[in-house]
Amino acid sequence: MATAAMRRFIISVDDPGGLIRDISLFQRTREFFDAQGVPASFMVVPRGEDGWLLDEDEQWLEACRSAESAGHDCQLHGLQHWHCEFGPYPAMIRAIHGPDPDEELRNDTREYGHWWHHEAYVEKLTTAIGIYERAFGRRPTVFRTGALSQTPELYDAMAEVGLRYASNSVIDPRGWEYIVGNYENPGDWDPDVPPLPHHLNAEVINLPIMSEYAWELTEEVIPRHLALAVEDMERIFALGGPFVLCCHVQCVGAQDGLSRKLLATLFDIAQGEYGVTFETIAQLAEDVESGLVSVTNCPEGG
Repeated sequence: MATAAMRRFIISVDDPGGLIRDISLFQRTREFFDAQGVPASFMVVPRGEDGWLLDEDEQWLEACRSAESAGHDCQLHGLQHWHCEFGPYPAMIRAIHGPDPDEELRNDTREYGHWWHHEAYVEKLTTAIGIYERAFGRRPTVFRTGALSQTPELYDAMAEVGLRYASNSVIDPRGWEYIVGNYENPGDWDPDVPPLPHHLNAEVINLPIMSEYAWELTEEVIPRHLALAVEDMERIFALGGPFVLCCHVQCVGAQDGLSRKLLATLFDIAQGEYGVTFETIAQLAEDVESGLVSVTNCPEGG
């Protein structure tokens, strides 16, 4: 049984399913976590291009259910993970896409901004939950949007459809700065993101992501990314918070094995030096519900 003093380490894996449908990447990723003895939380995209639906693909259903039977977790990652689905992308994501994040925001707002409102969000969330329920026989516990797209109205829509937990903001954007090669002046933790679980409104609680360290690595950059992960882990544990790591199935499952190399080393350090308890993100939500993990920033009346 987890306790409040435990150092919780949660690894979430984005994009399997509707976005990344190469099931060999999912299987290789799952086998890696099996071998490490670490439960992973797969943030599954329920709908894809060409009418693909998770609940109608028997191969994907079997893969997801098999992973859950082995102690892993599948949660909900957007609807189709496409075209600023739940709002604009944050600046750190836009910086990956091209040299002018501000121009991308202007273009995205012109093209997709008419969908960024409560009613559209409720419709998309209801559709995504329905696919997920048919696939797993239960409602999702935790929701994350594709590429962290969001507007404040999203969380009111989540409350309306009964989704209580989001995992949709980043404490330390330096991992994304590293992705674009900014090692000299990457900044620090985002002062606008509370580093502990916190309310977004009276009903919805955010389980913030620490960072992404394992995206499209080379051998040369692994030590820097690993050092950042260890620094972040030490800082969040000093605050008494959970360490929620984000990675991506297309990188962890890649043939080159570099993301797996970094993560395996990080797991060794986390266990050997910090005595962590590995949990799924659903278990973290349960710990919040039971009061084992405290919540900050509850809005007035919440």
